Amino acid sequence: MIERYATLALLTGLLSVPSSAQLSFGGHPRGLARTAELPEAPTVVMPEVDEQALLAEDEARAAQGIKGPYRFGYNHATELALDNSGVWHELPNGDRVWRIAIQCPRAYSINFEFSEYVVPEGAEVFVYNDLGEHIGAFNAESNPGNTVLGVTQLPGERITIEYVEPAAVRGTGSLRIGQVTHAYRDLFKSTKGLGDSGSCNNNVICAVGDGWRAQIRSVAMITVGGNGICTGTLINNCDEDGTPYFLTANHCLGGNNTWVFRFNWNSPTCIINNNGPTNQTISGSTLRVNSATTDVALLQLNSTPPASFNVFYSGWDRSTTIPSSAVGIHHPSGDVKKISFDNNPLTTSAYLGNPGSGTNFWRVGNWEDGTTEGGSSGSALFNPEGLVVGQLYGGFASCSSITADYYGRFSQSYSLLQTWLGNCGNQLFGYPSATAVDDLNLSDNRITLVPNPSNGQVQVLLPLLARQGGTVRVFDALGQVVAERNYATGTERIDLSLQQPGGIYFVEVSSGDSRQVERLLLDR
Repeated sequence: MIERYATLALLTGLLSVPSSAQLSFGGHPRGLARTAELPEAPTVVMPEVDEQALLAEDEARAAQGIKGPYRFGYNHATELALDNSGVWHELPNGDRVWRIAIQCPRAYSINFEFSEYVVPEGAEVFVYNDLGEHIGAFNAESNPGNTVLGVTQLPGERITIEYVEPAAVRGTGSLRIGQVTHAYRDLFKSTKGLGDSGSCNNNVICAVGDGWRAQIRSVAMITVGGNGICTGTLINNCDEDGTPYFLTANHCLGGNNTWVFRFNWNSPTCIINNNGPTNQTISGSTLRVNSATTDVALLQLNSTPPASFNVFYSGWDRSTTIPSSAVGIHHPSGDVKKISFDNNPLTTSAYLGNPGSGTNFWRVGNWEDGTTEGGSSGSALFNPEGLVVGQLYGGFASCSSITADYYGRFSQSYSLLQTWLGNCGNQLFGYPSATAVDDLNLSDNRITLVPNPSNGQVQVLLPLLARQGGTVRVFDALGQVVAERNYATGTERIDLSLQQPGGIYFVEVSSGDSRQVERLLLDR
C-alpha cells in the first residue's frame, strides 16, 4: 500500500538566524545587554587558513566520485578552558560570568566543540556574534548524559562565548573548547544568494515534493567532525515508539558524539533559494552499528527531537524487490534541502564497477529531475511507496554529469540493523502514521484515491471540507500538469481517466482556502 499524506502551502519569507537553538532553552546573553557592565572579552585569534588550497583539495575529492562529507571548514585544535583563557566577572548577587571571544580571520562562520562540557544546574552558556545574533542558553540538559557538546555555526569571523555560573554552584562547572572550525565556504550565503548546489536541484517546498511531505520531515543535515556536511534520515523501528534511530553513511563517521543534526532547513520558496530556520538542531549521537560493506551507519540521537520539530520517522523496505523508481532527499553542497527523482527501475550493482563490492549497492542510472552532490552522502533512497531502501555512498552524478549514483542496499544491511530496528516483516511504514498538524489538520478529512495503485481509472473521493467546489489537478514527477478539472459545490467524487505512462503522479485538490495533495502510482 502507499501511505497518504496531505499538505498545506507553506508560509514564505526570509528567516534569519534565530535567537535559540535546540537543546537550548532561551534567554539572552548578558554581554549583549546595553546595561551590562562586563569587562571586554579577550579575543583569541586563530591562524589564517589557505582557502584556495583547501578548495583545490575538495575538487580533487569530488573528481574521485566522493559525495561527502562535504567539507566547508578547517578545524583548529584548541585548549581554551575556564581556568586558562577568557575573563571572569563577579556580579553583585555573587553569580559569575566568564567570557571569551574567538576570531577566525576571513571566516564566513564559526562553529566549535566543547571537548569538556560540565554545566551544573542553573548555569547557562550563550554564543553570539558581532551582529548580535545568538544561540543558547545551553544548560545541563543540552546533551544529557554526556560531557561533550557540538555547537552549530554562527555567521561572521568573530564569536563570543559566555558562561554564567550561579553562586550556589560556584566552581562546579567545567568547559574546554577543543576545536574551532573556520568556515571557508559560505554556508549561510551571507555574501550571495542561497544555492551553492546545482541549478537542476529542486527545493522540497516545490510542487514535486508534495507527495513526500512526511519523508522530507525525517531528513536532517549533519555537521560531521566539525567541518563537514552529510545527510541522514530518522527511521522507524518495529516498536514504533519514536526512538530516534538515524540512518546515514559509514564513510561520514568520526566524532559523532559532537555531530549537530539540523532538521527542517528548507527554503520557504520554490524557485528562489531563501534561508530557512536554522535553530532546529540536536547535538550528539551514539553509534549503534556500522559497516563498510554497504556503507551503512545507524545512530541513535542523544536527545529525541521535540514535538515542535514535527519530525517523521520514515519507514523502510528490507525486501530484495527492485524499486521501479526512486527518490532522494538530501542537502547537496550543504545547501537547503532538495529532492531528486529517478523515474526508472534501479539495478543491483557493485560500487563504481568494483567487483569486490558484490551487489551490495543500488545503482541509480541517472536522475531525471535533480541530482546529488557532496553533502548528499548518507541520504536515504526511497522506493515508490515512500520507504527507505538505501543510503548514498557515492557517484559522479551532478547537474552537468548525467551519470550514476550508488546507494548501500538496506536489504543487505538489515542483518546488522535488526538488533536495533526489530524483526517485523519486510516492510515497515513510517511513524507517526497520522498526518502532522502543520502539514494539514485533516486526519479525518483527507481526499482518497481509489484504487491506488491504479491502471489510470481512478476515483477521487472528496471529504466535506473539499466539497465547496474547486479544482483537481494531476502533476507528473516533473511538476507538469497532465490533467485538470473544475468541480461544482456538493461534488463528492470525481472520476479521472488518465492516459499517461506508468509512474508516480500527484493529485491536488484545491477548494477555498484548503489544498491537499495525494501521491498516485500508475501501474501499467
